[in-house]
Amino acid sequence: MNEENQIERWYQSNIDQYQKLLNQQQGKSNLLSNLRLGVFVFFITLSGISIYFESWDWLAASLVLWGICFGLLINRHNAVKARITHYDLLSSINQQELKKLSLELHQFADGRVYINSEHPYCVDLDLFGPHSLFQWINRTVTKGGEELLASNFLNASPVEELKKRQAAIQELASKATWSQNLLASGMAFKRNDQGINDFLDWVRIPITLPSWSHTAPLILPVVAIGLSIAYLSGLMAGYWALCALIINGYVLSKVQDLAKHTYDQTHRSIQTLQSYEAMIAQIEDSEFENSLLMELKVPFIDKQERASHTIRQLKELLSRIEVRHNGFYWIINPFLLLDIIYLKQARNWKLRHGDHVLKWFEALNYYEMLVSIGLTARSQPDFTYPVLVDQHFHLEVKGIGHPLIRTDERVCNDFSITNEGTVVVLTGSNMSGKSTFLRTIGINVVLARLGAPVCADKMQVGEFQMFSSMRTTDSLEQHVSSFYAELERINQLIRLLEQGKPTFFLLDELLKGTNSHDRNLGSTALIRQLGKSSAFGLVSTHDLALGSLADSYDNVKNYSFNSQMMEGRINFDYILQPGICNSFNAAELMAQMGIDLKYHQRND
Repeated sequence: MNEENQIERWYQSNIDQYQKLLNQQQGKSNLLSNLRLGVFVFFITLSGISIYFESWDWLAASLVLWGICFGLLINRHNAVKARITHYDLLSSINQQELKKLSLELHQFADGRVYINSEHPYCVDLDLFGPHSLFQWINRTVTKGGEELLASNFLNASPVEELKKRQAAIQELASKATWSQNLLASGMAFKRNDQGINDFLDWVRIPITLPSWSHTAPLILPVVAIGLSIAYLSGLMAGYWALCALIINGYVLSKVQDLAKHTYDQTHRSIQTLQSYEAMIAQIEDSEFENSLLMELKVPFIDKQERASHTIRQLKELLSRIEVRHNGFYWIINPFLLLDIIYLKQARNWKLRHGDHVLKWFEALNYYEMLVSIGLTARSQPDFTYPVLVDQHFHLEVKGIGHPLIRTDERVCNDFSITNEGTVVVLTGSNMSGKSTFLRTIGINVVLARLGAPVCADKMQVGEFQMFSSMRTTDSLEQHVSSFYAELERINQLIRLLEQGKPTFFLLDELLKGTNSHDRNLGSTALIRQLGKSSAFGLVSTHDLALGSLADSYDNVKNYSFNSQMMEGRINFDYILQPGICNSFNAAELMAQMGIDLKYHQRND
């Protein structure tokens, strides 16, 4: 708790510091606004005096000087505004960290778009949705970074990669200020990156221009402008200039569709490119000790020109193409053939850099994912990095708790399960903590597979695929009962086991949708079947008879959660204990809810 208070004070100190810097910059901004107004009024007055006295030299000098002074003030003001935005974002980032620290997660994106009901464990472990792991960890700026993080929630990486990732996350956790600056740099320009996929499609497809596109922009604009000047000077009839413009219009019509397609595919990505440029520039200027972080940096700097500079060139080009929707563009386009000029520049850019764009984006997205996990680790100094072992059927934890339960409410337990075919039967009364314990185990396995620290004093975890069945519900639309939905889920597990891959399973309240006789029959058969497969895991149940399987099968182990009646109230300690549950509370809960159990023995 003391470490948590230190982290909270650190975030609050950051907020105070950035608010102070923000106020300082705001004062500078106000001063520069007044200076701009003063300079404007002064030179307007000076110009008026010059005109009054017909001093045209003074007028010209004052206009030039005004342009220089005003331009310098605008540049300085824009720099101050950028710092205001940056400090404001840094303050906001630290405020969000305090929210995440206290598990107030409702304001953060919940990633429900990534929920996959067919996934082996996605739905059951609160990875996405309200009060989810995604809300707690995600700090990514770009859509690509978010998608990569979500993908790693659902797909385990090889152990060797996770070991490298752990080391990278530890370094970034120690560089929290650097990480926050990286996020703020990207957030300053982030608006909507829905168009980034269209942009990437555009980058992949080469631009094919007619052979005459090389010479046309060199000759035709000169002819059109020259004939127009000759007409305006009275040296030539106007129809010659008109003919030149008609020819130019015909030439432009040949690339009209290509120019429009380029605009449509790229104009929504300009803000996102600014975000990528800012974050990549910070990475390029940074030094890392970790080999993975250095490896990820290589694509940005392995060319003669830095990736951030190259992206800026493209951003500026696309900004010029974006002006295509402006009416003035269509006035000068027939004269200068801007469509062809910009298409040639875009084609040349793609030929030189197109093959590198995807590598840059993927590397940045990976940095975003690591930064998200690193900042999460920074906020949880009492979490520990799991030991990733080469054994498949191995899971050992000390002091494991649920990361999305407040520290003052969290109860931690020790647990170990090893060996192929081991089945732990977990019994317990209602609300005693069975389901929460299964989710605690599962969500910490997900954290371990991210390369993140886990909510435990110690954790050793092997390499296996995970499967859970906890939240099976009926579907009126699909005409499926909750019992049949659970059977389908179990069938999914059986088909997974037929592949022969080591599997860790978490099954909650087996066959709860049928009668007690059939439930016991089916549960007993499934536990025996699981014990003979390439799997190990936990099965929670109210059926005490399943605990007796441990008397006949060495691979079946019993654990339980118990409750006590204290002064007419049910007390839960949520402490995992070996053996079968010896306390039950359903009758007491029913009585507290108004069910008169005396009617059970009456005949009237």
